[in-house]
Amino acid sequence: MSKNGRFTSTATLSAHPDRMRVKVGAAGREEGLPLSLDMLLILDIMLHEHDLAAAEAQFTAVRSTPLAADAQAAVDDLSYSGDTCSVHARRGSLTVRDDQKMVRAADLTAQSRSTRQVLRALGMQRNLSHDPKPPNFRGLCTTLREHGLLVPAVGEIDWGQLRRLTPICPDFGISRGTPIDRHYLNQFIAEIRDLVQGDTVEIGGNDGNKDVYGFTRTSGYRGLDITEAPGVSLVGDAADPGIIPANSLDSVIAFNVLEHTARPWQVVDNMRHWLREGGRAYCMVPSAQRLHGAPEDYWRPLPAALREMFGAWSEQTVYQYGNPLSVVASLMGVAAEELDAPELSTYHPGYPVASCVVARK
Repeated sequence: MSKNGRFTSTATLSAHPDRMRVKVGAAGREEGLPLSLDMLLILDIMLHEHDLAAAEAQFTAVRSTPLAADAQAAVDDLSYSGDTCSVHARRGSLTVRDDQKMVRAADLTAQSRSTRQVLRALGMQRNLSHDPKPPNFRGLCTTLREHGLLVPAVGEIDWGQLRRLTPICPDFGISRGTPIDRHYLNQFIAEIRDLVQGDTVEIGGNDGNKDVYGFTRTSGYRGLDITEAPGVSLVGDAADPGIIPANSLDSVIAFNVLEHTARPWQVVDNMRHWLREGGRAYCMVPSAQRLHGAPEDYWRPLPAALREMFGAWSEQTVYQYGNPLSVVASLMGVAAEELDAPELSTYHPGYPVASCVVARK
């Protein structure tokens, strides 16, 4: 949130000859937001006028006037060979770069500041049309904020109770409810529940987890751990391929395990060694979580790391859970119950809290 209701634009608009798309963030994530001329006008205005009330007044005034000649001329100058251009909004300026040659660039900040219509002109050139209904400025701003295109102006972030140097709960959120990563693990388990079957070993688990997870299709379920404990049938190191006979299992489970092994790729190879042909491994690793030794904490494997580690398997499906808000909640020890359903379920590829994989031998 913004402390005083002041916002600015942040986006990359990919302007193709006949359409416009919006990208958010350095990774170039495509947003499925249909752009309108009114949205482009708001983004142009908010590059320079950060107060919503003042921006609304400008929006009303500019929308009722013809397109400024210098804005149209500046955009017309970019129409060469039908090439694709990208409009980058950064720190209150507007620049245009050719994505094909990566050499032609134009700074349209002056035209944008004087007319507030550069993006509008670009949208008209790309065949965007006005919404015939009277615009709802505040509603459009809400939509743009929900898609990350309007953000608090510099210095306007309201940190609230997150402006602290200690976590809300140092124990992952357990003192407040369900840890965020545990919520996502439960979601992953629900997705694989009907797949886990046959003779199964859970690395880092115990025999009773079969009932906890609801894996009703398993014919045998044994926990493997490095130390003796109640309910642990197999005691040994998962890095030792000889701890389980080759080609003897139908399923291997490893939830929150690979990050605690010095050489997780070796454990992954062992899983493949233990499984029968067609057997599957089901793994979850935290991608955003505080450090915790059990006995050591070595890694935070990301989705690409899981794909690499399971690259030799015949099939693999990587699951990713999380978004910027749930990443912050996970690191600060905020419980899943303190976020609502959309805040937990919204997926952002650049912000994984938990990464999971189902791999078939």
